[in-house]
Amino acid sequence: MIVPGTIIDEGASVSILSSTIWQALGSLPLVLVTKNLLAFNRGTNQPLGILPQMPITLGGKILYLNVMVVPSSLD
Repeated sequence: MIVPGTIIDEGASVSILSSTIWQALGSLPLVLVTKNLLAFNRGTNQPLGILPQMPITLGGKILYLNVMVVPSSLD
């Protein structure tokens, strides 16, 4: 599935995915996580879980990333 508006940030400490896109991918099983995410505005967000080893094609190569799913759109 091609996800428009995707941003790749090599310096990020965590990779995130909105629950809307996760549901569009078929709501694949998540690994539970107990950490909250702290945003730049100091707000917190409780993730739904981690989507382990999600395949991402970048430059013709496939990378497998653990992606944290958050229960909101990523505006």
